[in-house]
Amino acid sequence: MLYSTLLFISLFYKSYFMKVKNKHLRKLHIYCSLICCTLLLFFSLTGISLNHRMTLEATPKQSTNQYVIQGVEAPSIKLLLREVNISLTVKELEQLLSQKELSLPSPGKRLELYIEDQQLFIDRIDFGLVSQLNELHQGRYTSDLWKLVSDITAIVFIFIALTGVWLGLRDAKQRRNYLLFLSLSLATFILLME
Repeated sequence: MLYSTLLFISLFYKSYFMKVKNKHLRKLHIYCSLICCTLLLFFSLTGISLNHRMTLEATPKQSTNQYVIQGVEAPSIKLLLREVNISLTVKELEQLLSQKELSLPSPGKRLELYIEDQQLFIDRIDFGLVSQLNELHQGRYTSDLWKLVSDITAIVFIFIALTGVWLGLRDAKQRRNYLLFLSLSLATFILLME
């Protein structure tokens, strides 16, 4: 498998990249790095905060409010929720009415609604900024747009890494040093996986 992968890379190298000039590849590498700089820093910093979660995360702030309701009907619940600045979709409102509970998680925050004994309870939990950023990093409770941006960014990161390696290996004078560092990087990764 490794041999076939190396053979494919060498054939791809000969057929395509021999024609690519270093200056074009460098420009592409630099501009991709600049475009993704903010997200790369974000993922790096939140990666550190995920490793030290117990130290960096704040104590969650929780509040519970209860409201008397005249009946479990859509118009009265909708009016009450509008007064407390909560808007639900039709599907969410139907779920709350049929199941008597609804959970609306978002990165770093939770909103729980439940109906019991002619009362509507609203629980709000805020886990803090670090938790919000960590959940964005993990893709938890995020929108499809965020997931799309994360996926595109990951692909660009891969491209940046590969073009960086490629540019390093094309430098004949430093190729041996670059291969040594690349081998150390790969060995470290393999050792830490066990």
